[in-house]
Amino acid sequence: MRPVIRTSVAPDISVGDDILSRLSDLDADLLVMGAYGHSRMREMVFGGATRTIVRHMTVPTLFSH
Repeated sequence: MRPVIRTSVAPDISVGDDILSRLSDLDADLLVMGAYGHSRMREMVFGGATRTIVRHMTVPTLFSH
């Protein structure tokens, strides 16, 4: 199977929530993503996709750092 690249623009939701929404839309059964953390202050202000996925993951997830 060939990979499919998709982009989205969702200014009203966080990146992590957009990823979770896409997983549901695509009926995905696995998520593979890089795990990256920012300073606590930056994550407090902007949020963090990795943290959102860890807290709310709906499918098995493979993280790489």
